[in-house]
Amino acid sequence: MAAKFAWYLLSFAGRVTRQEFWLGYLGIIAVSFLLERSLTDLSMFALRPKAGPWYRDELAFALALPKMLAAAMLLWPLIAIAAKRLHDLNRSGWWLLVLPAISAATRLSGLDRWSVTFWIGLLVLGAIPGTRGDNRFGADPLAAPSR
Repeated sequence: MAAKFAWYLLSFAGRVTRQEFWLGYLGIIAVSFLLERSLTDLSMFALRPKAGPWYRDELAFALALPKMLAAAMLLWPLIAIAAKRLHDLNRSGWWLLVLPAISAATRLSGLDRWSVTFWIGLLVLGAIPGTRGDNRFGADPLAAPSR
């Protein structure tokens, strides 16, 4: 069980179904909220001024640090799950680099770059059915197990 969980969150090898993708993605989002809340409390306690009120830059740093730490801790699992989902579509994990390219293009066009990149990437990865049968990245995760 632990090995499968570690493979799911940390490995770039293999394939995952649409359901596994959505469950993993939403699970990581939930963990990020809990982690950010805990880290914010810790940051506000650890970085509080010794005497006197908070200065604006100190408070801004104390509030931004937990977001950066949570994002750094959860980035690898998000990329690993997305790469395995791309493998199910018979695409290389390197296709994840398309998201920053879309972000740059939307920035140049004046659109909200994060929402466009996020929704396009999420819909492509989570809505398109994977390839049937084995592909170069592994066995079909929806195939019936052999007895």
